[in-house]
Amino acid sequence: MLPQFLLLVALPAVVVEGSLPPTKSIASAPWLRGFGDPRAGGCWTRPWICSKGGVPSRRLCCRNRCVDITDDVNNCGFCGVRCPFTWQCCRGICINTNINPFHCGRCWNRCPFGRLCFFGMCGYAQPPFPFPWPPFHPHHPFPPKPPRLPFPLPPQKHQRPLEEE
Repeated sequence: MLPQFLLLVALPAVVVEGSLPPTKSIASAPWLRGFGDPRAGGCWTRPWICSKGGVPSRRLCCRNRCVDITDDVNNCGFCGVRCPFTWQCCRGICINTNINPFHCGRCWNRCPFGRLCFFGMCGYAQPPFPFPWPPFHPHHPFPPKPPRLPFPLPPQKHQRPLEEE
């Protein structure tokens, strides 16, 4: 009973407070209206805000935003250089982390010696080292034929056409 009473008393106070007209804010002060358009935001007009003292700077102004070009896949190494799908930007170079044993699954993740990187995992579905050599290939049931030409060749200039008998 008490929670329902408190709810009935507090509800009109919330409705009255929410329906009051807004008051003037500091942003609408007359002296502030004198400043037309504030200085444009972003880094196009102030490119030095992107550098944080590193030489060379890891951040560049790309499309009016400061971007870390060492690990951004849309700006890898320089503005607008996009890495292909499933590749990652490792220190400004696009690398396929699905098959690279020095960057397997993520940047600078090295696979142990003798393990290859497949699908971003070291040694995935791989026989133990040493690998069987030579790899087993099934034998063909018949000897392979040489490739055929896709069309007959024209007669050569030094050859005479066949004479009819």
